[in-house]
Amino acid sequence: MRTNMKLSSGKLLQVSSRPVSQKSASCPLPYICSHPTIQPFKKLKIGFSNFLKGFIMKKLVIAYLHTHWDREWYRDKEEFNLRLLEVVDEILGELENHCAPCFYFDGQTSALEDYLKFRPQNCERIKNLIKERKLFIGPFFASADSLLTSAISLKKNLEMGIEYSKNFGESEFIGYLSDTFGHSKAITDILKSVGINEAVLWRGAGKIPADLIWNRLNTTRLVQGYFMDALHLDLPYEKRAETVEAILEKIAKYSGDTLLLPIGADHLAVLKDANKTIEEVNKHLKNFEIKLSSPFEYIKTVKKREETEGEMLDNSTTYTLPGVYSSRIYQKVKNAKLQWELSRIVEPLDALTGGKYKPSLEYAYKELIKNHAHDSLYGCSIDPVHKQVDARFDKVSQVLEGVKKRIIRDYGSQGIGVFNLSNFEYSGLVKLVTQEKIENAQVVSEYKGFTDDKLFDKRQIPVTEDITTVYEYLIPVKNLPPFTFSTVKPEYFETLLNISEKGISNADMKLEIVNGEIYAGDVKLKLTDRSDAGDSYNFAPSDEPRELKIVNTKIIEKGHLRVRLRIYFEENIKLDAVLNYNSKYVEFECTIDNKKKNHKLSAVFELREPVSRTIAEDTLGFAGREHDPNYSLFEEVKRVQSNPELQKRQELKTNSYPMQRFVWAEGAGVITEGLNDYEIYKNTLSVTLLRATGLISNPKNPARLVSAGPPLEVPDLQCLCENKVRFALCLDEPENMYKHAESFYDSTVAFVKNSSDGESSTKPLFNFEGTEGLLYGLKKENNKVIATFYDGKNLKDREVSM
Repeated sequence: MRTNMKLSSGKLLQVSSRPVSQKSASCPLPYICSHPTIQPFKKLKIGFSNFLKGFIMKKLVIAYLHTHWDREWYRDKEEFNLRLLEVVDEILGELENHCAPCFYFDGQTSALEDYLKFRPQNCERIKNLIKERKLFIGPFFASADSLLTSAISLKKNLEMGIEYSKNFGESEFIGYLSDTFGHSKAITDILKSVGINEAVLWRGAGKIPADLIWNRLNTTRLVQGYFMDALHLDLPYEKRAETVEAILEKIAKYSGDTLLLPIGADHLAVLKDANKTIEEVNKHLKNFEIKLSSPFEYIKTVKKREETEGEMLDNSTTYTLPGVYSSRIYQKVKNAKLQWELSRIVEPLDALTGGKYKPSLEYAYKELIKNHAHDSLYGCSIDPVHKQVDARFDKVSQVLEGVKKRIIRDYGSQGIGVFNLSNFEYSGLVKLVTQEKIENAQVVSEYKGFTDDKLFDKRQIPVTEDITTVYEYLIPVKNLPPFTFSTVKPEYFETLLNISEKGISNADMKLEIVNGEIYAGDVKLKLTDRSDAGDSYNFAPSDEPRELKIVNTKIIEKGHLRVRLRIYFEENIKLDAVLNYNSKYVEFECTIDNKKKNHKLSAVFELREPVSRTIAEDTLGFAGREHDPNYSLFEEVKRVQSNPELQKRQELKTNSYPMQRFVWAEGAGVITEGLNDYEIYKNTLSVTLLRATGLISNPKNPARLVSAGPPLEVPDLQCLCENKVRFALCLDEPENMYKHAESFYDSTVAFVKNSSDGESSTKPLFNFEGTEGLLYGLKKENNKVIATFYDGKNLKDREVSM
């Protein structure tokens, strides 16, 4: 851009507005200072530099004040609550005293809710500031990761945050995704499903323009991120301006006419007297003019956006910290189970009751979503935090179990009843727990306990005499339509199910042990172990993987409906291979009595060809990914360690990736329960079963030399206990993996009441006529049954009838 100035001599001088040289402190434009027509201006008291400032066009920078608030992380929740009170008290004072124009409250309402538990007298103050557009809140309840949580959990998170915000008078929302470690492509569809059409993100975007249309959603990338705390430092304004100028130059490379600058950081107090500070800093900025405002004003200035699609997992400019996919796997397993149980089993059953237990389920959702706060679910907090995470998971589990049993108790049916709550027709085995004797069923366990009718009788306390034998059965069912209730009569029939200490098989699957190696078709399965020099954020292999040896096998369960072969490995590991009579996948239940520190245990599947592409389940739909099968994080770590010049980087590229329930490559699908981390190398697909480390952030992590958090010891992260995980191998096409995943997670509920010899029957539970796509959730809402479907492009709520 060039600006023409008319001088008193009548001559025209062209002045460039491009960034100026730093070589001359006395004159920012030395090549102009020598021009003869402007030498007289040097004698003026205003000074030549100040004169030119009036003619150089500066870029507008819209800055917003904020603080990123983790509910719990390197301190426990109660300690952070105390800091929260101090920080928010100061924010309110600065806004009311007109020291700052406005403040953005990190896109989540949980912090505000926590604050008002201890400062309820400030509720009206906050409402007034929101009304005056000085304080902005919502739309999330908690800042949750979008790669490890389910679509329904994220949608519920937004609905909770939006409802809370609207009660305070907030009506305008941005999908604020600043600190989560990368982003699912599905998050844009989830935001749009609740009426949000703008988003702001930071990590995972890479070197792309700041102004985007990402998956059909207007999006702004924070080029610098939000860690812009230089303005807080006790330095002369000129020095502060130098730091800010350098940052703004970086942002300008990717921005349009206007720049967006976040001012704040983790748990940091608001910039004191921000109006004055920015006014003083502006006096020393050469190419920029900062205006304090909000992200909403910035969005209105954007004139041009570039289109992009897909997920955001690029770590070339910011950390994405992919080690969190495998930190504290035991909690990710709990999360996977409870999300499924809540949204796909108990909530649909409650719809049949007219929403009788909705308040209890709302409580369960809130406790679950508290655990989705990213540093909580990521497994990268101190041990006391994760003890609280476990406690909240236990609350959710107890609520769901109690509600489910009561719905079954009150459901009017006699005999053996089975709900199929799957998207697909189901034939296979269902579990039935009862004190009654069931014919033509396979008993898999029995124990002494109280029956439900004794536990739920309001006028009786269970006593010793009420203890009886309780049986867990497997019964076969056939051709149960989706979302139906059926009464069934088990019948005995011969199956092609075989087991020996060398393998198991049915008509569709065969697993065998040959010369101490496990094979299913042409896929070899092995367990490997390797050292980990990393931390909760980044896996850092320090050696080649070592294959664990099989030491023994034993038949544990032999029936006509299901068989179980136990394979004993070294390192205190038991792997049960489980096969149902008609299953198209082999299920594995792995028990790891972990005695070692700083290592990673994986299930490795050797495939027929090098893996250059995988299809993984995303939060919604599939995520198709291209891979370089020859890339090795281990080799990259060695290369960087041997060359100090290469150590000047953000974070090493990894060959690990996130998934929801399954991943497919080269004809093989792996389904898991809470195992969200898979790795690609040559012709292998590996799934992490356990990762044991002992630091939140290791300052000597060779995969990321710069710290990502405090170097605090966290002994529980070593997982020195018994760990149990489940996964399955399925040799089928990727389009069938959803059906197998729903079977693996178990979408049936069976019970028996007063055994009856009546005929088998089936009835639909809901009428889905006019809907299409996969159902992700179903609930009772405002006297309506609402089903949430995804058709491959949109996540939609539809009213359905019963």
